[in-house]
Amino acid sequence: MRFTSLSGPFCRVCGTAVFREFTARTLWQGWWSPLSLVLFTPATLVINRVALRRINRLPSPGPAVGAGLTPGPRVLRRKSSLVALIPLLWGLWVLSHIVTVVAA
Repeated sequence: MRFTSLSGPFCRVCGTAVFREFTARTLWQGWWSPLSLVLFTPATLVINRVALRRINRLPSPGPAVGAGLTPGPRVLRRKSSLVALIPLLWGLWVLSHIVTVVAA
């Protein structure tokens, strides 16, 4: 388990690029332990979403000194984010079995 953060002077576009990359990484790599499945990954996704609100208030990019970051595709349009469907489907499967047992 590893927590990563990045600080620095960002414009809105670069901040969005970092948010999308870190959130996609969390969706890809964050589910692989039981504690992460139920606690750390959902908390990290909420923290990332709160950070996005701050990122959206950043100023627009100014004259470029160097090459800026490109935001790339949205988080849920990245192939690596589809891995998040595994714990979601597993959770639905567990919930359906619980409902089936209680109803029986």
